[in-house]
Amino acid sequence: MAELDLNYDQLLATFAEEATEEIAALETGLLTLETSPHDADLRADLLRYAHTLKGNASCVGLQTITSFAHAYEEMLERMDGNDPEVDRALASLLLSGVDTFRRLITGGIASTTGNLQQATANSPRRSLRVSADRLNRMLDLAGEISIARGRVQQLLSTEDLEELIETERELDFLHGELQEMIMRARMVPVGPLFRQYARTVRDLAVTHGKSARLVTTGDDVEIDTTAVEMLRDPLMHMIRNAIDHGLEPSAQRIAAGKEPVGTISLEARHEAGSVIIKMSDDGAGLDRDAIAARAAHLGIDTTDLDRVIFENGFSTTEEANDLSGRGVGMDVVRRGIESLRGTIKVESRPGLGTTFTIRLPLTLAVIDGFGVSAADETWVVPMANVLECVELPLAEPKDATSGVLLLRDEIVPYVRLRTLYSLNGEIPARENVLVVQHDGMKGGLVVDELHGASQAVIKPLGDYFAEVPGIAGSSILGSGRVALILDIRAIFDRMEKDNGTE
Repeated sequence: MAELDLNYDQLLATFAEEATEEIAALETGLLTLETSPHDADLRADLLRYAHTLKGNASCVGLQTITSFAHAYEEMLERMDGNDPEVDRALASLLLSGVDTFRRLITGGIASTTGNLQQATANSPRRSLRVSADRLNRMLDLAGEISIARGRVQQLLSTEDLEELIETERELDFLHGELQEMIMRARMVPVGPLFRQYARTVRDLAVTHGKSARLVTTGDDVEIDTTAVEMLRDPLMHMIRNAIDHGLEPSAQRIAAGKEPVGTISLEARHEAGSVIIKMSDDGAGLDRDAIAARAAHLGIDTTDLDRVIFENGFSTTEEANDLSGRGVGMDVVRRGIESLRGTIKVESRPGLGTTFTIRLPLTLAVIDGFGVSAADETWVVPMANVLECVELPLAEPKDATSGVLLLRDEIVPYVRLRTLYSLNGEIPARENVLVVQHDGMKGGLVVDELHGASQAVIKPLGDYFAEVPGIAGSSILGSGRVALILDIRAIFDRMEKDNGTE
């Protein structure tokens, strides 16, 4: 009996996953139908989604969802494209029905499975669809690696060094290919992430007396699945901010010679080993005078106005509303992007709109890093932050925590890594400086030794390290020791505070 219960729970979990996809397709299709009311093929697709949802719910015994889906089908059939006003009213009702579907699925599964909703609520079920070809190739690689390992063990007993080296190279190549395949398996297209904001754009714009639509480009571009989850909130904040501060009401847009419906665009593409995501609006652009005045009032440095909007507590809205005014939105965006080892920049043109450009690494599981050591500890610096390596002049005092270098007529501040983290040990006669950069700023990390570039597999750190500034993660070295991965942005922030520049 327990086995039957387990199988039924698994069946319900599968139903919930597939139903979520059907509901998302219904929502996207209804939003498209509002702008293309005569698209008979689209209406047929919507009926198919509802019918599939009804059939699947019936198979797992969720009668309430089955009945609601049947009524939903009947309402969909009333949308015939002959009366735009009726169709618009029906579309709004059907979109509300999408929300009802979501509530029914959550409640229906919870009441049926008991301890399984609780589990779903506390730990969302995460799954990935991986093609059979990729899985077969990974299985083949695992077999080839096993064979190569056996060969290495055999050669160790024969002391055939030349063949051992050749086999080790083959093993390293196979391991690299397997690692790449696994990373590819973690990649998912951004299309579903982008499309989920279409409803948000529509509803928020209507609520605030505006008209807006979402346009997406590069839906098939793939990014790390962890990045998808962590991008949800930053993109939501940017879209809400664009509707509140960027897009003008329809009458104002018409007076300015624009289309009455504002456009918010989401674009994704690959570029130079990174993923570029752009969020744009065709609104009024940033009001730099208002930003400068508000920043001055709050005591925030106004040297770079485009960076000011990302400061904690900054908002040009005097009174908070349901979209903005609390000064937390864009700060959340910046911190969220930087937690993904990414960067964000903003460009704005008066009267034409604003564009936010996010640059992210292709994968969050592996990092191209530069190894250094200080006080017998090894550290990894992301290669994206590394500029060059120089020798610390012997004239620099050994007991100083920080100082400045003159590097090709440019003054570069530096900090000793060993004193930054209160590490003991004898300082070597010769020290090195790893020159790093972040967001246009340069700085130096004084270290004992330079180990060069290599790939590092990122391991998350526990809560114990959460309050330690400048640590982004960890990696296991070939020797078995743990190396900490440095967060250059946090180190720069700490250097600024120590120098009294904030």
